[in-house]
Amino acid sequence: MKKIFPVLLLIILFAFSCKKANNLPSETSIAIEAPTSTQALSTTVTSVSVKDQGAKGDGITDDSKAIRNALLYAKAHKIANVFFPDGSYMVGETGDGGGIIKLIDGVGLMGGGPATCHIKLTGGRYNPNSIFYQDDIGMPSIGNLTIQGIDFNGNIGLQKFDASYQFCIAVKIHSGKNIEVKNCKFQSFRGDGLLFGDCFETALNARIVSNVTVHDNEFFNIYREGAMFCCVNGASFYGNNIHGDGYLVGGVDIERHSVNESVLNVSVYNNMFNFADGYGPIERGGSKVRYRRAVTMGFFYTGYKNGVADSLSGHHKIYNNKIYQGQIDCWGMINVSISGNIINNTYENIAGVSFLSAPSINIADPATTKGLINVSADNNSIKSAIGNGISFTNYTQAQANANTVEGTPLDGINLMSTTGYFYGNIITNAGTTAKLASGFMINGNSSGLIISTNQAINTLSGKSRTMDYAVKIASMNNGKVAPKIMNNKGKNMVSGVVSLYYIQSLFAQLLNNFAQ
Repeated sequence: MKKIFPVLLLIILFAFSCKKANNLPSETSIAIEAPTSTQALSTTVTSVSVKDQGAKGDGITDDSKAIRNALLYAKAHKIANVFFPDGSYMVGETGDGGGIIKLIDGVGLMGGGPATCHIKLTGGRYNPNSIFYQDDIGMPSIGNLTIQGIDFNGNIGLQKFDASYQFCIAVKIHSGKNIEVKNCKFQSFRGDGLLFGDCFETALNARIVSNVTVHDNEFFNIYREGAMFCCVNGASFYGNNIHGDGYLVGGVDIERHSVNESVLNVSVYNNMFNFADGYGPIERGGSKVRYRRAVTMGFFYTGYKNGVADSLSGHHKIYNNKIYQGQIDCWGMINVSISGNIINNTYENIAGVSFLSAPSINIADPATTKGLINVSADNNSIKSAIGNGISFTNYTQAQANANTVEGTPLDGINLMSTTGYFYGNIITNAGTTAKLASGFMINGNSSGLIISTNQAINTLSGKSRTMDYAVKIASMNNGKVAPKIMNNKGKNMVSGVVSLYYIQSLFAQLLNNFAQ
């Protein structure tokens, strides 16, 4: 024991002298310890640069292979994003019918902003394929990814197309979940900017996209749709700017194609649709016009089974959008809310132009469908010199409340075979001196319809007045319950406040309607 103690003392003294000689603080010992959780996070690799995989971004070199390699590298190394440094990345490959570059599950695309980061198709193509797409067989689900800060350019002016071709898309995903697209620009595509769903399946929802968010993007000169939601359950589209030429179908299309799809819970809000700075495509036929669909919802092709609406189309919310030279359509969807939108349309002659309907808000039945219910248009502000302000056809449990409608050449609110509750609307200067119009025009069967506490106002006088009645029933009503028309006001009407169909002059409950 006496021999061991001096040896230990010498070792301790030697260690102390080494530390002092190197002038190291005593805490230096933690440098060789395992990193804390915070330190580990700070060194995690979150992206791989396409330039590390050979991309040039010089606007000349074909970077298709490098982009593809970067996606595969990110997947293999569990990296969340492929990063595109500032530059112009040309996609020169032709791809196949599906597209050119396959998306990878869990791997996003990230750039520094659409002003400085560009992905662009090379020119000289014939019916070009989409740029980014989901390989339905090799990767049946795409999700948990973000696409941000990139300008996607289809270079439409340098391509050639068949007249019917419309399938060159920036990004298309048929099945997946948890997808976010933000701060991007989509321009010059002979197709859609973004497509989610688009399925014709033999089994219900064999492919479906859920939890999609598209926000703070710009869509410019898109031939077909800025964004299409088809076979989708849960999507938000907000803070986007949609403008320029094109939009054969609409700025946003919420579309069900077959009975084996669900198209549910899509919200479109706080967007700018400014079609005053461009024209619709010549393929619409008729004259070339700026007026187009801003938001369109519909069930097309074969329609509902046995012509009866089911629960798989609807629960959409369209609100607080600003729309110039455009409209909102709802065809055959149920449980839809359209509210707080501002629509301003100057006159254009749209006669003979295909894929358009005249009302600023059009809620209609593309077939003869039973069970179309629960669509509302509330608190919208409409100034339009094209068509009606709001129109319903073949809907029950419908409503339009607290809207302001001004300057429409046709009736302010048009109801065809529709029942529901219509309250507190203000309709000003509908019609023309050549063809007078009413605040409300009612045709067809409307059992239990309630028209209450609305105002119709002519601001001009004498022969300049354009409105004949506040409420007009213009045809036979075979509904079981007579309509209630009460507490409505007509100011400066040419003919009166309420007009009933002459054969059914007693088939209405009138109460406290009066002229101001």
